[in-house]
Amino acid sequence: MADNNRQPPHDQREVRLTKLEKIRAEGVHPYPDRFSRTHTIAQARMLKPDTEGVRAAGRIVLVRVMGKLTFAHIQDIEAKIQISLRRDVLGAERYKRFKQFTDIGDFIGVEGKIFLTKTGELTIDVSDFTLLSKALRPLPEKWHGLADVEACYRQRYLDLIMNEETRRRFVLRSRVISAIRGFLDAGGFVEVDTPVIPTRPSGARARPFITHHNALDMPAYLRIAPETYLKRLIVAGFDKVYEFARCFRNEGMDPSHLQDFTMLEYYCAYWNYEDNIVFTEKLVRHVVREIFGAFKVKHGDREMDFDGEWPRMSFHELILRDAGIDIEKSGTIEALRGAIKEKGIEIENIESLNRAALIDSLYKKVSQPNIINPLFLVGYPIELSPLARRSEANPAVTDRFQLVVNGREIVNAYSELIDPVDQRNRFEEQARMLASGDEEAMPMDEDYLLAMEYGMPPNSGWGLGIDRFVALLADCDNLRDVVLFPLMKPLRSESERGARSELVPSKSEGDPALRNTGKQSDSECREGALAPSEKLPGGVETVDIDDAGITRERAMELLLDNITTDVLRKHCLASGAVMKALAGRLGKNADVWEIAGLVHDLDFDRVQEPDKHTLETAEILRAEGADPVLVRAVLAHNAEGLAPHGVERKTDFDYALTCAEAITGLVAATALIQPDKKLASVKPASVVKRMKKKDFARKVSREAIMFCEKIGLTVEEFAGISLRAMQGISDDLGL
Repeated sequence: MADNNRQPPHDQREVRLTKLEKIRAEGVHPYPDRFSRTHTIAQARMLKPDTEGVRAAGRIVLVRVMGKLTFAHIQDIEAKIQISLRRDVLGAERYKRFKQFTDIGDFIGVEGKIFLTKTGELTIDVSDFTLLSKALRPLPEKWHGLADVEACYRQRYLDLIMNEETRRRFVLRSRVISAIRGFLDAGGFVEVDTPVIPTRPSGARARPFITHHNALDMPAYLRIAPETYLKRLIVAGFDKVYEFARCFRNEGMDPSHLQDFTMLEYYCAYWNYEDNIVFTEKLVRHVVREIFGAFKVKHGDREMDFDGEWPRMSFHELILRDAGIDIEKSGTIEALRGAIKEKGIEIENIESLNRAALIDSLYKKVSQPNIINPLFLVGYPIELSPLARRSEANPAVTDRFQLVVNGREIVNAYSELIDPVDQRNRFEEQARMLASGDEEAMPMDEDYLLAMEYGMPPNSGWGLGIDRFVALLADCDNLRDVVLFPLMKPLRSESERGARSELVPSKSEGDPALRNTGKQSDSECREGALAPSEKLPGGVETVDIDDAGITRERAMELLLDNITTDVLRKHCLASGAVMKALAGRLGKNADVWEIAGLVHDLDFDRVQEPDKHTLETAEILRAEGADPVLVRAVLAHNAEGLAPHGVERKTDFDYALTCAEAITGLVAATALIQPDKKLASVKPASVVKRMKKKDFARKVSREAIMFCEKIGLTVEEFAGISLRAMQGISDDLGL
């Protein structure tokens, strides 16, 4: 295989610096202070042919030189347009200057006339141009999806330049927020700002970020929710208030959770949760229609329909419908546990869960994944919402609802507590839990209680995760895909900082006559990952390895030296590609994870006994100086076979390697049943469908593939990631 991990050549920067000196020497300012436009690029594209005097500006993203004629494309955040530069129009000297002094990535301003080329492409015939900003670094080649996801997060500005899909996604985010704001404003709500650095973390159960206020010499916290301050305003007499609040929770991260995120919260005096349901339906439907012009929205292989009246169902009704279990009749934990086992429903840690957690796990197992169109989940058992207002009609449930769409909880809402004595009792219970070591419990908030004692009217409010809502509408599975600059772990050294994968410069850089296309090499960057002490929601430990202890080149040598069969070599290459893609999705070191996939089966050709497989591999890796955590993950991928040796999976790295190497066989087998036997013809849904057919690819462990849930991914998400990763190396796999 070719080495795709090379660093970008930095002599191109030196070439551009030399050009910059020549530009200055000729008396041209390479960084002027302004350019007077008559049109943006999008506006210019709306003009009729023969329109003269058009002045537009943008970044050069493509250049094709054809002797005395040069075509180029310039773009801004909204659009792209072709420009033509002719020597007989510009003059020989100006035409030569454009070719010598401009590069892909530079900003230029142009003036000219709109015309249509023979192929019908709208173009500006340039009569004059101005260099507006000389780029010192070349643009990367086109990025290829998950292989470069880390660099997309770390260098979002390049992602936005290179990927039209990314630009559309963030324009959509802005439009969603604007549509929500407009609807709330029209509904009489008032937008407010509340403290981001409060003296008490309150408003939700969550572990806070703690800081210190130097001037006041006191501890302070980053806001986990704006709730209690917004409710203070309800006390003060505001009827309707809302805030787009940046919130921070010092917890684990995965594709559906971020440690800093945007939350919209609003509260309305004199409403209860049923009033809130009616308004919520109108608001969300308005936003969807405003953005898409219709009520049907695609997400993956599913289509969500926001039209019509949205149903309301209780936990009791949903679970009875989907599992045939009546949670009201199964009143004790023992009875509920027995009913679940009788139905053959597998719930992880079923023996250790309390009744509330068991009901929640049952719902998430049998009901939540199958909800596609909007549904209001009501009738929350009191065990699931101990801090919520009890229903006056049925004290066993709470006045609470969630809006669930496509298996995701989008909105969480309540009829709010307004009884200060009740609220104090609940705060006191939370304080006892905090004192006993529960870091997510809320401390006593005397100032908020004081405000409540002055009288709070009935009210209802909710919180909407903006990132999660936008991801739903934008057909994204990872919240970082809809956050412009997600939190990243700093690079390890200044040398990395200088060479941080600006991705591979375009092959066309040396020859502007070539198109700026071609396959992008792999990123050298890595995302911020969880600290080793943190755990995923299922209790799986997380690890973060900076260095595998061996290079990718050495890993490939070990693979070729130890594995003799073509099939197994391709399996290891596929496992490496899937592991690398998983690293990008989960915020891990892509190099380390890829290496683990490449070397996990070094002894498979030689060892036939299941209880010895990977033991020899481990010895080889130890002798090479591989990181012990990597060695352990290799051993753990055969945890069942090595059970007598006491190896078990504990970390996200362990589970990832196990499910990654397992799914490669399923994906390859699915490709081989296609008419052309190509990975390009396979869809993620086909992989999932074949997984459910146990007579297909029988040697593939479905149980191992299901371990993807241990690292926060659904089978559907995991299948998509794995398929795209293998499609990226399809030539090497012969598929």
